[in-house]
Amino acid sequence: MVHIDNVSVEFHTKEHAFKAVDGVSLKIEEGEVFGIVGTSGAGKSTLLRTINLLQRPTSGAVWIDSVNVTNFTGDKLRSIRHKIGMIFQHFNLIHTKTVFDNIAFPMLISGADKEVIKARVLELATLVGLSDKIHFYPSQLSGGQKQRVGIARALANNPRILLCDEPTSALDLETTNSILELLKDIHQKIGITTIFITHEMDVIKKTCTKVAVMDKGVVVESGDVYDIFAAPKHPFTKKLVSHTLNLELPERIHKDSKGALLKIVYSGQRAEESVLSDIIHKFDADINILHGKIEYINEKPLGILIVDIKNNNNIDDIVAHLKQRTTSVEAFNG
Repeated sequence: MVHIDNVSVEFHTKEHAFKAVDGVSLKIEEGEVFGIVGTSGAGKSTLLRTINLLQRPTSGAVWIDSVNVTNFTGDKLRSIRHKIGMIFQHFNLIHTKTVFDNIAFPMLISGADKEVIKARVLELATLVGLSDKIHFYPSQLSGGQKQRVGIARALANNPRILLCDEPTSALDLETTNSILELLKDIHQKIGITTIFITHEMDVIKKTCTKVAVMDKGVVVESGDVYDIFAAPKHPFTKKLVSHTLNLELPERIHKDSKGALLKIVYSGQRAEESVLSDIIHKFDADINILHGKIEYINEKPLGILIVDIKNNNNIDDIVAHLKQRTTSVEAFNG
């Protein structure tokens, strides 16, 4: 569906050149919800904009449906952009136009019939929960409602690809969750290929099936969202996952531990097994649970525990047994 092939984007100033994107390659299949996550300045928004050619790659190629679109101009460029809707961080609504006219705008540009436009606008306003607001102006809407208009506008021309550039970063937590639920509902209803840019791993966890992690213009790790959370490999990814799972402990816990302080990860069916109970009975172990939770990512359970195993002559045997019964066991360093 979308193939980003060794794409780099370089910006030049009088003093120096800067690579915002450095040799990135990604394949996004039709119908996927694909996330690209990274901190500010990682290059993720620049990369996203190469897909609809709002930003031309300095090198490399962008393929859509097995067609190299990198150098498209004129009618060819307009045709490919017709297939791609985009949701922006700060809504980008036309403040002098009503909700109806904002949603209708892409269809007017493409020359659609007035009756077709009217029917489509009403359909989309209902889809995003704004059928009673079509004659309102953006100044009369909340932030969440403005983004709902942005979502409807992005879908106006029945695109096959939806680009979401940090669509919830300007919203509060409750509104963020409602927008994410709306986007999930839209994907379930129409199956549109969705590419999500965010700096929040929680957003990735709630919405995406695949993810690429970017740092300093480079993709450092990519794969299934569940696998990335269960077993991150790159240090930068581990840091992002650790922050979103709230695995930090006070320094005094590390100082007071007299045994083994371990992070145990359970995945799949093992996340629901009574492994610690078995350890306590088998080895007469004294275990203090310091942190624990089970989350469901794409409906699969992922369990994480931080435990302090007190001085015990069988610690090596306990760790070996845990490694057999769980996904991973490692010393917890905070």
